[in-house]
Amino acid sequence: MAFGKLMPRYRLRPGKPSDAQGLFAVHDRAVRELARGVYSDSQVESWVQGNSPERYVAAMREDGELFLVAVARLRGIVGFCAYKGEEVRSLYIDPDWSRLGVGTSLLQRAEAAIAGAGHAKVVIGASLVGLPFYESRGYRVIRHRHWRSRGGLMIPAADMEKPLQEASLCDQARQTG
Repeated sequence: MAFGKLMPRYRLRPGKPSDAQGLFAVHDRAVRELARGVYSDSQVESWVQGNSPERYVAAMREDGELFLVAVARLRGIVGFCAYKGEEVRSLYIDPDWSRLGVGTSLLQRAEAAIAGAGHAKVVIGASLVGLPFYESRGYRVIRHRHWRSRGGLMIPAADMEKPLQEASLCDQARQTG
């Protein structure tokens, strides 16, 4: 008898300022471990330089970003997605939880919220690490570019987008078919 891989249990909920330390820890660990295969050590260190839990509190309270968090009972926060308007501003998963569906669940929930707010598309500024993930979920590269990290280095990235009307048309067809 063959058994499939057991999927770890987690739940999604809205993020709140008291999550800031957990958001910071996931972001820092994800960049330091997952980005090293794509970016140089100096680019990775420049990317995480100057980040702090207070950044997430300010993003929520001052900039109006909405956060979704994935929480595992024994681990706490294992991933998060932040969005504002039609833009997904960040999506990070703890390396121990990558490739287990957490990122897909967070992205789908953010896309649904963005569509529910009346936007016709989702836009993302993606690192090269995330590019294959987003492409496999229907996003296309609009342009390749560089962004200046908090540490001052220019890091390759891509602007991506996904129309939401196609997804809603498919959902409507399924419901009526």
